[in-house]
Amino acid sequence: MAERFAKESALQARNPPPSIDVKSLSAFWALVVMAGFAELGYVTLNISAMPVYLREVVGLGEATITAVGSVFLLTEAIFRAPMGMLSDQIGRRRLIVLGPLLTVFTSLGTLVAHHPLHFILLRAIDGLGAAMLWPAVYAAIGDSVAPQRRAWAMSFLNMTYMSGIALGPLAGGLANDLTGAKQASFYLTACLFAAATFIAWRFYPKDGRPRRTNPDAPVEKISPRALLNALRIAPGHMLLAFVVFFGVGLIMLLVKLYAMDEFGVSETLFGVGLVVPALAIAGLSLPLGRLADRLGRPRSIRWGLSLAAVVLWSVVAPSQPPIAWVLIAAGLGAISFVLTFAAWMAELSEIDPARRGVILGAAGTAQGVGSILGALLGGFLYEHVPLTLGEAQIPAHRTPFIGCALMLSLGAILSWFVLKSDQRREG
Repeated sequence: MAERFAKESALQARNPPPSIDVKSLSAFWALVVMAGFAELGYVTLNISAMPVYLREVVGLGEATITAVGSVFLLTEAIFRAPMGMLSDQIGRRRLIVLGPLLTVFTSLGTLVAHHPLHFILLRAIDGLGAAMLWPAVYAAIGDSVAPQRRAWAMSFLNMTYMSGIALGPLAGGLANDLTGAKQASFYLTACLFAAATFIAWRFYPKDGRPRRTNPDAPVEKISPRALLNALRIAPGHMLLAFVVFFGVGLIMLLVKLYAMDEFGVSETLFGVGLVVPALAIAGLSLPLGRLADRLGRPRSIRWGLSLAAVVLWSVVAPSQPPIAWVLIAAGLGAISFVLTFAAWMAELSEIDPARRGVILGAAGTAQGVGSILGALLGGFLYEHVPLTLGEAQIPAHRTPFIGCALMLSLGAILSWFVLKSDQRREG
């Protein structure tokens, strides 16, 4: 086995995966770099800047904070499928440019907002921008990469995602701590989205309607019926997406506040604690993408979800977990995410290649609805619902993490029923 693996590794070194072409290799790298700036901006804005600003400056409670954040998720969920379908019809570039541009203005607009309704409106515009951006980006990758290399290709976007997770909280925390102002991180996010917009506008080529596998088939128009049809193509996949992202939503807007409340860390220290494990995982994204291609998509998804569930259960004990183990668990969880997400996006892109954009958008809608409901419930649990298990008293700020562990466990079980084995890989 070891000798075989060495031979395969040597063969891959001599014959690397085929070049990825989104009109040109430079266009592909424009997508990757642009996505890096955009993801860094979204993480900085939603995970680092908004929760702290709304609590420390505006004076809102955690339940209200997560409600504001959920508006971003709700708008993104509603518009992902329509925007994915639109990218199938008019091309990817226009949406890739316009999406991050919207958040340049909303980042600055947040600083002059006062009423909770103002923050809700701004986050809704952010969600629309994200709905324009991500289905078009993932569909653009799927348009140009052979199925047997698609998880490897998607892992480039995973790499940018993990880099955003690594650097977003640190960047936002440093901006705030060094200036002594919670507003500083919003100027930073405006600059990040401006950079993403410029890269997409300058380096991603003009495109029209993507090539269709069956040119004689009628063009599907944007309509509620068309969107429902997309959801019905793979209902099991949509259910799995909902369950997993409901669990993720329970904690996604609360991680930074949890670290501050549980361990008393500063904003900068929270960011520093994420840098090393997240950057290490970013470096592992490409090997993990190749591993997902080798294992097959269903097996990679099952293993990844199972690992994530086990890791999260290990840190939700009634007593405070050691911070060193929390950092290790975060790294293991990130590995599970990279392995799962690359395979998951590849799996979705193969359901109906002729309608790749709308399928990815529909799955994004299922994920978004799950995230919204999870975030709303997570904020309420965090603020109001401690647990009593026998003699053990679990404070309220740990309750959402227990819920997340339960949902990931359910997702791992569902994956065995929903996903069909790839006979080429797993037979």
